[in-house]
Amino acid sequence: MMIINKNNGFSLVEAIVYLAIVGILLTATVSLHLTLGGTADKMSSNILASRNRRVAMGGIDYLIKNADGLLKDVEGDCSSFGASPPILALYFDDDAYLPGTCVENGGGVEISVSSKKVSMTCYPNMTGNGYYQNCDESVYPAGNVYYLSSSDVAVLNSSLSFTTSTATSTANNFTTLTTNLSVGTHSSNQIRLTATSTATSTVIMRNEQADGLVSWYKFNNDDDGMATPDSVGSNDLECDNVASPTRVAGLVSSTPELAFDFEYSESDDCRISSPDSLAFSDAFTLSAWIKAESLSSEHRIINNGSWTNKQGYQFYVASDGGLWCRVFDGTNYAYAYTPASTIATDGSIYHVSCVYDKNVDLLNVYSFEKGVVGVTTGTPPGTVYNLVNNNESMYLSYSGAFDGVMDEVRFYNRALSVEEIWALQSQGAS
Repeated sequence: MMIINKNNGFSLVEAIVYLAIVGILLTATVSLHLTLGGTADKMSSNILASRNRRVAMGGIDYLIKNADGLLKDVEGDCSSFGASPPILALYFDDDAYLPGTCVENGGGVEISVSSKKVSMTCYPNMTGNGYYQNCDESVYPAGNVYYLSSSDVAVLNSSLSFTTSTATSTANNFTTLTTNLSVGTHSSNQIRLTATSTATSTVIMRNEQADGLVSWYKFNNDDDGMATPDSVGSNDLECDNVASPTRVAGLVSSTPELAFDFEYSESDDCRISSPDSLAFSDAFTLSAWIKAESLSSEHRIINNGSWTNKQGYQFYVASDGGLWCRVFDGTNYAYAYTPASTIATDGSIYHVSCVYDKNVDLLNVYSFEKGVVGVTTGTPPGTVYNLVNNNESMYLSYSGAFDGVMDEVRFYNRALSVEEIWALQSQGAS
C-alpha cells in the first residue's frame, strides 16, 4: 500500500538551497549599491579638488601677473620659497587689482598656506618697494586675510611651491615665476573616496627685472683675518695686502653690524684680481654708505680704472668734497660730479651711488645724507662714452686711498632707477 505525504513545507535541503540563493542576491544588490555610491562619491571628490585647484591656481596667476614686482627690502626678497609652508611675497602700488581693502596706499601681499587653505595676507601702507624693513612684520603688521581655496579641501605645507628664473626669451630678461599646487579632499578614513588635483603654471612678471646685484660687501664677518666675503657672488676681497682697514660699528645698522675704516695715511685697501663680473660694458650701478674723515686728494671709494690705459671706471670723493664718477673709453673719459662740499668730514654719513647706462646716454651720481631729506644729484657729462673694460684688479679704496668708513658696498650689472636708488637710501631715512 502506497502512502502519499501531503505536507507542503520545505525539506531541510530545500531550505538551505533557498537561503543560499537569497543570500547571493542580497550580496549582489548591496555590492552594486556600494560600488555605484563609491563611484559617485569619488567623482564628487575629484570635482571638488579640481575646482578648488583651478580657483586657487587662477588666483595665484592673476596676482603674479598684476603685481608691481616681488616684495623686497634693502636686504633682498621678502619671499621664502624654502620655508614650510613657502611664502611668495608680491608688491602692489594700490588695491586696483586686489579684493576689498588690502594694501591701501601700497604694500605687500603674501601667498602661503594657512589652516590647509591657500591664503593671501595683506601688509598695507608701505613706503615703497625695496625700502628698509619691508619684510619686518613688527613694522608692517598683517592686515586682512583672504583665502583662495575652501575648507572642503586640504592644501598641505608641502603641496605648494614657487621657483623663479629669468625669461631669456623676453626682450628685457624679465623674471618668470613657476607655481606648483596640489589640492586634495579630506579622507575621513575613506581612502577610496579621496582625490587629488595637481597643476603647474609659469607666469612672466610684467614689472620684475632680474636684480642685477653682482657683488655685495657687508663687512660683517668678525674674524681674525681680513678676507671679506661677497654676500651674493664669488668676488671675495682680500684686505690685508699693504695695510688692513679696521672693523668698526656699521654706518646704517646697529651693533653687531660692522663696517671698514680705511686710513689714508696707511694706504688701506681691499682688492680682488681681475673679476670678470665687475668688468661692466653696457651698464652698471655702484653704491655704498660712507663717512669721510679727511679730504686731501681723490679719495677712491671704488676703483676699477686705469689712467694709463684710459680704461674702466672710478668712483671717488674729490678734495673739495665733490662726489665724482668717471668712465673711460680707451682714449678719453666722461664724468659726472656733484658740487663741492657735498661730502663733509664732520661725521655725517652718506649713501652714494654712480649709475651708468650707455644705451640711454646716462652717467650720473647721487648723494644722500643720512637722516636729511633730499638728494644731491650730479651734473652729467655732455657726452657719455662707451665703457672700455680695465682687465686689472678692482679696489675698494685705492691710490691716495679713501680716508673714512665704508659700509654696504654693492655692484649691479644694470642701471638702477631713481626709485631703486631711493629704496637703498631708505635705511638712513629720517
